[in-house]
Amino acid sequence: MRFLLVFLFSVLFACDTTSINSAYKDYYEYQRIYISAILDNNKNKEISALKNLIKCGKYLNFNVKEYENKLKRLTQKSKVLTKTEKEHVTPNNKPQKKYIKIISSNPFIITLPSNNLKHFILRKKIHVFDIPYTIIPKMYSKKINNIQIKVAQFNKKIVRVAIYSPKINYKIENKKLIIYLNKKITQKQTLIIPKTYKQRVIVIDPGHGGKDSGGIGIGHRMEKIAVLKIAKYLYSELKEMGYKVYLTRHGDYFIPLRERTHFANQKKADLFISIHCNIAPHHYTKVRGIETYFLSPTRNDRAIRVAKIENKEVKGLNYVDQRVILGFLNRDRIIDSQKLAIDIQAGMLYSLKKKYKQVIDGGVRPAPFWVLVGTQMPAILIETGYLTNPVEAKRLFNPAYQKLLAKGIAAGIYNYFKKNP
Repeated sequence: MRFLLVFLFSVLFACDTTSINSAYKDYYEYQRIYISAILDNNKNKEISALKNLIKCGKYLNFNVKEYENKLKRLTQKSKVLTKTEKEHVTPNNKPQKKYIKIISSNPFIITLPSNNLKHFILRKKIHVFDIPYTIIPKMYSKKINNIQIKVAQFNKKIVRVAIYSPKINYKIENKKLIIYLNKKITQKQTLIIPKTYKQRVIVIDPGHGGKDSGGIGIGHRMEKIAVLKIAKYLYSELKEMGYKVYLTRHGDYFIPLRERTHFANQKKADLFISIHCNIAPHHYTKVRGIETYFLSPTRNDRAIRVAKIENKEVKGLNYVDQRVILGFLNRDRIIDSQKLAIDIQAGMLYSLKKKYKQVIDGGVRPAPFWVLVGTQMPAILIETGYLTNPVEAKRLFNPAYQKLLAKGIAAGIYNYFKKNP
């Protein structure tokens, strides 16, 4: 409702330049609308807000050159897209529907035309996967380990997979949906959850994925692979402790930064944990250390450099956009995120130092990470080590080290909730 009112305000009213006070009021209101448009990826609302920001700003003798340049880029891009769409809207350009097939029953494996599909839960006990632009020749229905599976053509464009179980393990990998139906796994997941943790929801975000490899270090080690392994170990640790846990990705595929944040908000998460590996400038091999970041404006050169690497996907935001957005951050959420970062940093160091020597504390730092913008809960980003350092690069791909990292993060989360019930 709030976003609807904001949108109506931007459409029905222009900047009020009858007085300086009213212009000031409208200027800052349109900044809020502009931020909301960026976060929602709503280009029309963004253009409308920019026009009014420029009008108010000029009346108040503010420097609006950056806003004018942004508006120019947006309107030019909009015209090009419209022209391209008109030229190419033909029946032949519709996505071609592809046949898919079931290649295994346990684990249940079905082929996909791409790694994109929609997953949701019906009535708290049926996991549903909608696979777009696909056809299946005939309906499939089978019970495996007392779990009913149905696959059928939902409509002309979508094949629907329904798993009649409240809890499942699945992953999407190499254009395949893989669902594990092992009875032991199901029993493990239905352990009694302690009351203390029952309502806690945590979203784990393995950075990068798919076309975005993240940092590439010594021996062509890719960040996206290491962080997914660590995230999965963390997922298991937190599940065993009784938390409700979600991963933003389960396999090697790409998810835009905005969608990761949106996913966490949809799940009404209590915490958002983004996991990454670091790369030193010019691949300098001596730099090492574990660092934990929380979202906040900063002037620290090292934090800004790291954030710039992780924010490279967001091409549409200039310096002014980022400062405006960070200026509207909720102060309490920044403080909570900082507390969480401190507890998790301490947990990782304690866990790793029990077995490994020369574990370097890179500290807790504020930084303007875009993946943390828009979260409605305490959120942090962990740089688990440097892939450009020979020792840390090797450790980050060692399962024993990955598990200790995960245990340390989990311990930090436990301590945070203990101090902040």
